[in-house]
Amino acid sequence: MLQPLLAVHIADLVLGWPWVVGGWVGLGVLFFLGAWRIREDEVPRVALLTAAFFVASSLHIPLGPASAHLLLNGLVGVLLGWRAALAIPLGLAMQAALLGHGGYSTIGINSVIMTIPALLACPGFALLQRTPGVCRPWFRGLLVGVSACVLLLSLVNAGCLLYGKLTGGTLDLAAARTITFHPGTLSVVVLVSALAALAETQLDHAPEFPLGLLVGELSVLATVALHTAVLILGGEQDWQAWALLDLLIHLPIAVIEGVIVGFTVGFLVRVKPEMLGWTARGDAV
Repeated sequence: MLQPLLAVHIADLVLGWPWVVGGWVGLGVLFFLGAWRIREDEVPRVALLTAAFFVASSLHIPLGPASAHLLLNGLVGVLLGWRAALAIPLGLAMQAALLGHGGYSTIGINSVIMTIPALLACPGFALLQRTPGVCRPWFRGLLVGVSACVLLLSLVNAGCLLYGKLTGGTLDLAAARTITFHPGTLSVVVLVSALAALAETQLDHAPEFPLGLLVGELSVLATVALHTAVLILGGEQDWQAWALLDLLIHLPIAVIEGVIVGFTVGFLVRVKPEMLGWTARGDAV
């Protein structure tokens, strides 16, 4: 099997049958909830976002048995809410059929892995956009600082786990946790995050940009974390090293996608805020 791990698309024969069956059951539940009482006027938006999701994740950079690409499931979740449970599985099915990305038997588990973060992105974004002071510089800087902090801690933790796996043959969770939350590590992370937050307050971004940045980044990290967990727990072979490498590969993708979602949110707030459920606020500066 030359490419068992195609980004977050798990191929056939990689997982044990209980995980494959469980994935289809989970997809059935999510698809049913996504289709529940769908209105005719919602269908064009679902179709449009399905096409956008398909196109955005069609370009891959091969890296051995892994590759990376934009996911955009967070943006789909923000724009569609529960209807994302329709768009994402359809997009993944088209990728498997037309592009050979992932397997047919694993469409279910791949859909679950990508849909759950999308469904969480919608209420997360709604909660953030209703937070008092959301458009003020200090809050925008805080969101960027949190985004940088999460990314850096993920980088250190995944790097430590991969190093331990390659050198010792096992996942040393305790050692990785110790290094990740060592005072020296935390000091560097806090300093870099503070600089990122300060830079945001000095840049002329749309006030809504940091919301999209955080949601887009966290959606990618959650997706790859689920992907990694499924491979480690349900893999027919030992995919631990490749799963952790795939996680590291997607950390810069998380940043890029966060920026894209941030600019997209800022644009939509100005031209079509109803797509985001956005209401005008008087606290922008």
